[in-house]
Amino acid sequence: MSPIILTTLNGRYSHSSLALRYLYANLHELQNHTTILEYVINENMQDIAEKILLQNPKIIGIGVYIWNVSNVSELIHIIKKVSPQTIIILGGPEVSYTPFRVNLDVADYIIQGEGEIQFYTLCKNILEENKIEQKIFYPQLLDVSTIELPYKYYTDNDIQNRHIYVEASRGCPYNCEFCLSSIDKKVRYFDVDELINEFEILWQRGARGFKFIDRTFNLNIEVATKLLDFFLAKKEGFTTILK
Repeated sequence: MSPIILTTLNGRYSHSSLALRYLYANLHELQNHTTILEYVINENMQDIAEKILLQNPKIIGIGVYIWNVSNVSELIHIIKKVSPQTIIILGGPEVSYTPFRVNLDVADYIIQGEGEIQFYTLCKNILEENKIEQKIFYPQLLDVSTIELPYKYYTDNDIQNRHIYVEASRGCPYNCEFCLSSIDKKVRYFDVDELINEFEILWQRGARGFKFIDRTFNLNIEVATKLLDFFLAKKEGFTTILK
């Protein structure tokens, strides 16, 4: 049984959640008491709630996105009806900006923006039964050099059957009015040599499709060139999808 469950509803089975793996990677001593469970939006919410509650969790962390917010609302209402004592923490883009489009009031806590540090701290306070004054935790812009990378937490099944999402940077320098990424104007880069080492491990494990989620992949030509050179040096075929 896992006191902490990390979960989300992906758009399809071939998708995977990089965010859940980031949270897991940065849970430190709580990792041993945490399980990642991923589902798909076309599954039955009652069945998903039952599977999650079978783990007897004290805390459920759920990633909320534009494609799953309605399903998540249904899911958390079911969970709270069956197990009102279970603590529900929401995070992700769809709860990071107000107003919320869907009623998520039954959630206990909401973490806005990058959650690696705040989620760990909140879970620790809950498990230690410390008093928590606030329901919404507002965005903190992280120094990405201080967080653990998540890539070793892709399972063999993920590598064989799912997209492997990766990122070399966070933030965007542009001001496109239609895009939430324009709110975070400070671009922060992960250490490219550390990234390449992680990608090499994934490659040796059989990964051949790397989907970058960077807002602007080639903004820093030096970083982009190093990453592309890494893939171009491989003799086997691969797919790199830049978003």
